[in-house]
Amino acid sequence: MAAHALVLLPPERIPDADADHWHDWLTPEEISFSRGFRRAHEHLAARKAAKLAVASLLGLPADPGFCRAVEVLRAPGAGPVIRFGGTPGQLLRSKDLPHPHVSLTHARGHAAALVWLPVPKAGGR
Repeated sequence: MAAHALVLLPPERIPDADADHWHDWLTPEEISFSRGFRRAHEHLAARKAAKLAVASLLGLPADPGFCRAVEVLRAPGAGPVIRFGGTPGQLLRSKDLPHPHVSLTHARGHAAALVWLPVPKAGGR
């Protein structure tokens, strides 16, 4: 299993913010949050990219069931976090994997996400 995964979505793979397609990939909370921004399509796409990266990292297919079980959220004043349910959450627990971290970015119609498994610090610090 890889320790990280990176997904980049170019503009031609990002639908408009009001496209029904987003409901296949994102939860209602993710859609509502993202549509609150000026470039909503980029925020939506960054969350989709994160889910594709998580699927790659865990070796699972990024089908609609997987995508509804993984949620990319952000609390005010904090960076994005991934919340796992269903099969992805069970896989993390069964393999005793650390909770993955995520970084999102978007600009000029592009969106990307990096997802990685944290490595324990040497010496237990």
